[in-house]
Amino acid sequence: MKKIIIIGGGIAGLSAGIFAQKAGFDSVIIEQHAIIGGECTGWDRKGFHIDGCIHWLTGTNPETDLYKLWVETGALENTEVYQPDFFSIVEHEGQTIWLHRDLDKTKNHLLEISPDDHEQIEELMNYTERFFSFQIPCRKPFDLMNISDKIKLGMSMKSVGPVMKDLGKITIGEYVERFNHPVIKEALKSGVVETYSAYILPFTLATFISGNGGRPIGGSKAMAQRMEDKYLNLGGNAEMRWEVTEILIEEGIAKGVLLADGSKVYGDYIVPACDAHITLQKLLKGKYTDKKFEEKYANQKAYPLFSCIYASFGVDADLSAYPADFAFQTIPFSFEDGRKDQISIKHYCYEPSFAPKGKSILIAYNHANYDWWKEKRNNMDDYKAEKVRLANDIIERMETRFPELKGKIALLDMATPVTYERYCGAYRGAWMSFGITPEGKNLNHDGRIKGIKNLYMAGQWLMPSGGLPTALVTGKWAIQRICHAEKINTFA
Repeated sequence: MKKIIIIGGGIAGLSAGIFAQKAGFDSVIIEQHAIIGGECTGWDRKGFHIDGCIHWLTGTNPETDLYKLWVETGALENTEVYQPDFFSIVEHEGQTIWLHRDLDKTKNHLLEISPDDHEQIEELMNYTERFFSFQIPCRKPFDLMNISDKIKLGMSMKSVGPVMKDLGKITIGEYVERFNHPVIKEALKSGVVETYSAYILPFTLATFISGNGGRPIGGSKAMAQRMEDKYLNLGGNAEMRWEVTEILIEEGIAKGVLLADGSKVYGDYIVPACDAHITLQKLLKGKYTDKKFEEKYANQKAYPLFSCIYASFGVDADLSAYPADFAFQTIPFSFEDGRKDQISIKHYCYEPSFAPKGKSILIAYNHANYDWWKEKRNNMDDYKAEKVRLANDIIERMETRFPELKGKIALLDMATPVTYERYCGAYRGAWMSFGITPEGKNLNHDGRIKGIKNLYMAGQWLMPSGGLPTALVTGKWAIQRICHAEKINTFA
């Protein structure tokens, strides 16, 4: 029985481990952290549970192949999925936009707000509806597809191909400028990145409206733990608090890994399921070039990376009657080198176990500049003080908007981009892989590194748009590639 060493116990590593066991290999997941899950995580503070990852999970519609894959790996097996009624509620300039899970309700609401935007609203709703049938490819990697597979993939893209071609030339920010109403513009930018290609907007709305972007009950950490249970029940082995410092290459073949304590672990195949930058620069010591990754790391305008500030608050009140996903305009406050006049918040009252009875957990989040926070952390006193200052400003603005909560909101924790870098090994604290922009090309990667045999990468960095679904799919694909090399036809 051949052995596969999987580096990293995030969703990609767990997926690879599960499919390695299913294919009959002996596998081990090596994870440097004390718990499994990588960035799919959560933590406890003062009796509250902070979900540190899932805002929505692509692949919660039972009709999709991705949902079946989540179930097969244990992530959604026998698990209820919460489907919010609203993608977002945005309050701006005295008006409120409700982006409902019902497409017709959203369309009629937007038309009522701004009849002058009739043509643009109809177009956006049409584009959104076209993405209902779109599915992320997950059955087999592109390099293992035969002609029939490629024809089927092409047919599945028939309805969205023209939309992607048209809107792929401009950004979301440029697209929303086609609308006249300022509040509609603001609402459509909520929850997405303005510099991404414009087709990401209808894709995101379609994911949510079609029921394919729900939230697994129990949250991120519980989902990762279900996958870990599946892996261990299949006979897999997970070693925690083991740090890999180098992948051992002998005569161009990946043979094993060197651990921080000086010991070595040998295997027949190596699957780095960690951050791609760590794999290339730390584990492979920068000795192997990869033009696709080098281009992306060198051009942040075409291939942007985004992280966030993730501030969690305990509220001495039941917020069940409040909007669960809400963005509101506020008096400007200092944020990094500039000013912010909007706060986006989310509560988890649909998860009673996340807060003591009668209380609520509330999250405020915003895109953040990694370099700014990295420099700030050079002085720990300044870093800590800035987090407290920012938290107090957010609390003050929330209490102004909701005066009945005055004195009832307290900071639990604040995660910065540096937090995600330190605890999850995330390159530049990124919570997604390279952004999809009009300038970006060649986003897919086959997980192979030129000059090394028996090494197959997995993880969100290999395929757009990154995140948990990509991690899940590429974990499976790494094992399929190994099976192909071994001439094993265990699963499709």
